Amino acid sequence: MSAPACPEFGSDAIVELLVGLGIDLIPFAPGATFRGIHDSLVNGRADAPGIIECLHEEISVAVAHGYAKASGKPAAAALHDIVGLQHATMAIYNAWCDRVPLLLLGGTGPVDAALRRPWIDWIHTANIQATQVRDYTKWDDQPASLPAAMEAMIRGRQLAVAAPQGPVYLTIDSEIQENPVPEGFRVPDPGRYAPAEAIAPAPAAVEAIAARLVAAEWPLIAVESVDRQQSALEALVRLAELLGAGVVEVQRDYNRTELCVPTRHPLNLTGMPLPARPDVVLALEVRDVAVVPGLDPEATVLQVTTSGLAPKAWAADLQRVQPAELLVPAQVSATLPLLLAAVERLLAERPEARRRAEERGAATTGHSAAARTAWAATAADAERITPAVLAARLDTATRRHDRVLANGSLHNWVHRIWDIGRVDRYLGSSGGAGLGYGLGASIGAALAHRGTERLVIDIQSDGDAMMTPGALWTAARHRVPLLIVVENNRMWGNSFMHAVKIAELRGRSTEHAGIGTRIDDPAVDFVALAASMGIESGWRVEDVGELDAALAAAVEHVMTRRLPAIVDVRTED
Repeated sequence: MSAPACPEFGSDAIVELLVGLGIDLIPFAPGATFRGIHDSLVNGRADAPGIIECLHEEISVAVAHGYAKASGKPAAAALHDIVGLQHATMAIYNAWCDRVPLLLLGGTGPVDAALRRPWIDWIHTANIQATQVRDYTKWDDQPASLPAAMEAMIRGRQLAVAAPQGPVYLTIDSEIQENPVPEGFRVPDPGRYAPAEAIAPAPAAVEAIAARLVAAEWPLIAVESVDRQQSALEALVRLAELLGAGVVEVQRDYNRTELCVPTRHPLNLTGMPLPARPDVVLALEVRDVAVVPGLDPEATVLQVTTSGLAPKAWAADLQRVQPAELLVPAQVSATLPLLLAAVERLLAERPEARRRAEERGAATTGHSAAARTAWAATAADAERITPAVLAARLDTATRRHDRVLANGSLHNWVHRIWDIGRVDRYLGSSGGAGLGYGLGASIGAALAHRGTERLVIDIQSDGDAMMTPGALWTAARHRVPLLIVVENNRMWGNSFMHAVKIAELRGRSTEHAGIGTRIDDPAVDFVALAASMGIESGWRVEDVGELDAALAAAVEHVMTRRLPAIVDVRTED
């Protein structure tokens, strides 16, 4: 089917503009309030975005979230009026905290009360629908005409991809979708509306940061984001090497941080005690400098961040006010090349500073090597399947493939054991720490890489999976090539830990810590659950001696048949 010369209905125009905006697919659970868009997707243009069928709106948004991170471009999802939007709120908040550009299209209506059907149209129509998510989206709109809807979509995409990135929500009235287009109407060309350029720092700020770093005794680079750009990661590595400075990925303990520095780089000090107390800290998109390990309260902090450019007051995701001798409102990816050039010039002019940097680098390299040796010994345990052991065995089973870890880190043992050097090979966490993210986001990542030889992996916690188990059906329905490895400790691990901690603090017994925190008796059979959803290839592992064979078989299945597979691994903490 060729693209129509002119769209017939409003929803045809919406789909045409989605194509122009580069939207490849659109996950959704169906709903009557966007039936016009639904029809235009299936009966309109041949190149319309592909529908990814989902069983819950939280899954739909998570799929778009994972797709956006894996593809490096904005993604879309459709949501059924206020009830679908309420289902999706957790996933939208995750995308907000994770700074992921999503174009969320919410059906509604009719907004004109005179056109509503009795009961259902009334209880499913809100007075400004987006107020449900306004506090954790970058922007929202409820256009009243088709031309206004076109403008809203173009503006929404511009705002979603501008720093700091985030989701936008557009409410599209069913009447706009279903009515014929106005006479003489044409879909605007999105190519005429360029996205914003990167936000670069002032030259004087770059020079000031470079001077401070070069003069420091023990500079430290604390980083939470490199804007998911490989060139920025490489510039950060070169900067650290020039300065002999250690690098710490902040919030790694919470699995919050994207990959900012190669996991095996000798200057990567994440998760280790620092070799010396830093006197100057360069903080790159760090939302809470106070969590930097070993930080002296009197240390000089130099901040480069876009956090203050799109703050909201409802949630405290902006975190505490940050101390800084210099606060630079700029993107890390735009700052690092300029800073690298300035540092190179200063070191060339100051031989003594260059010698100190070389000595620091050597000392830091030896320090990190000792920590990695200890980590490797812990992961070599052959008696139990701990997170460390599972990380090591999964590394062995997958390292010969071009792999993408879409979700999970096995309590950061992946970062201690695996060799990951590219930002697009580790996609990070949900951002908002909201459960129900992993399966959907991993499906989105696998869809982004479908048609390639990459192996997409989801290290899936059991509790998170049970929030959105219907995502397994989407994986089966769309033949998504995805390796799902369930870290099945049969508990809400974080809650169990807190139950033990509070009991100990109060001098009470910890024997009842499992009440209300265990997912056991009965234990969930994830292989059977996946099979019931259409994923036929699954392995159960209870003993460490079964682990290697099961992982190898599952990897082979995904890579040769390009279908999903699941390995349910009983782990011990």
